Amino acid sequence: MGDVWLPLARLAVELVTNVVVAGAALLAAASLLRGGDLAPDRARSRLADGLLLALSLKTAAALLRTLEVRTWTQIGLFAAVLVLRIVLKRVFAAEAARLRGSARKRQQT
Repeated sequence: MGDVWLPLARLAVELVTNVVVAGAALLAAASLLRGGDLAPDRARSRLADGLLLALSLKTAAALLRTLEVRTWTQIGLFAAVLVLRIVLKRVFAAEAARLRGSARKRQQT
């Protein structure tokens, strides 16, 4: 029984991650369709926020996967994927902060 719940939990987290990415993409598209001066920045910001959340969920799924890792090759692959996700998360966070800063400057002028 213990071997069954772990893959199911990981799949559930992956499903939620996919829903978050799709929702963020739809919100970004809606922002673009509404238009306005800040529409591109707003759309990028919403997409970046959604991707940040999705990367966090992917990391959680990867951590659940560590309970299934058995060989050194799997451990190395897991470590490489985890590092890549951390780097991507920081890049998206920096982009989201930059977009928020530029949006504030535009609103003040």
